[in-house]
Amino acid sequence: MKISLQKKLNKDKTKAYLILCKYKGNKIVNGKTKADRVRESLGLFLWVNPKGIKQKQHNKEVELKADFRLKKIQTEFESGLYNVYNPENRKINFTDYWLEWADDHCTGDQTDTTKNRSNFSQFKTSLKHFKAFTGDQLTIGDIDYNLCDGFAKYLSKQAVKYSDGSKLATSTINTFYKKFDLVVWSLFNKELLIGTHPAPRKLITLPKIIEKKPEYLSIDELKRLDYNECDNPQYAKAFMFACYTGLRSSDITTLKWGDVRFKEDGSQYLYFAMEKGDKPIVVPLSQQALKYMGERTEDSDRAFPYFTYHGNNNNRLYYWLKLSGINKKITFHDSRSSFITNTILLTNGNVEVAQRLSGHKDIRTTAGYNKLTDEGKDEAISLFDKALQ
Repeated sequence: MKISLQKKLNKDKTKAYLILCKYKGNKIVNGKTKADRVRESLGLFLWVNPKGIKQKQHNKEVELKADFRLKKIQTEFESGLYNVYNPENRKINFTDYWLEWADDHCTGDQTDTTKNRSNFSQFKTSLKHFKAFTGDQLTIGDIDYNLCDGFAKYLSKQAVKYSDGSKLATSTINTFYKKFDLVVWSLFNKELLIGTHPAPRKLITLPKIIEKKPEYLSIDELKRLDYNECDNPQYAKAFMFACYTGLRSSDITTLKWGDVRFKEDGSQYLYFAMEKGDKPIVVPLSQQALKYMGERTEDSDRAFPYFTYHGNNNNRLYYWLKLSGINKKITFHDSRSSFITNTILLTNGNVEVAQRLSGHKDIRTTAGYNKLTDEGKDEAISLFDKALQ
């Protein structure tokens, strides 16, 4: 987009009014190519032939004001406040493009976490909120700063979970907006939009992420659970399996019987690459974990064919645990926290073993689970008391 100042003379040609002109390129109107320009009066004028000190001083002040205004708009354009579109692509429906692009983008590429197939559901849910905000008739030419900013505010203040009607978590708001932002960026990468991004992330206000306090189930609490008492026994079985293996819901969804292998002594183990990992890991299977897997079928079959992750099922987990006398707000992902934390406890603080079993790339991630347990804290304080006596 080109931004310039133009002058328009009055009838007696004594004054030149300043006009701000924004040239966006060309557009097709009734089959003819025409320049796509937007003109805006600055409400300022210059004397064509200034006479006297006052008129000359007036022209100097107006030129300074006009130059400041022009530079301000040019700076805003360079930072991405103005969107320039290719008119020929203006008819492309944005929401249809979003779904098609996300489906193609989430190809399961393990080298880019945004391309994992498990992310496709997040793109779809973000799109669902976008449709609730704007409908589904917008074209890519409608993408501008106000739309981006408005969607961010909608996610922050109005959007609710479809599972239970509660407000979105701060991390969810950030995730859904970032999915939308990736789709917008793709329009520029494919040159469906030209110019600069209409709303760079630094200009959009998103809530600061408030980390959810992690929870975990102790060994004693796990012993008290019976998956048959849950409203969704298949979901509960997968949850219990995850508590004994550390698998994520996305891992369980893709787990095949071919990933379950046998050792010479007859024991079994998992050998597969986790959704968020790039190398296969080995996870020995305890008898307790095998109990939740059921009867083995073909290697190409899913090990948990009836398992489907959905946020609404976390409510069922909560009531199931409450029925067992466990008053913790547990989600499916907390099964992984339970496995890692219990592994650290049962191995007397061996974080390295827990790291290898969980598939964490950085041992500091695994070490963070030490914060979930009070093991040893009371003894340490007692030692302080004794030392001070």
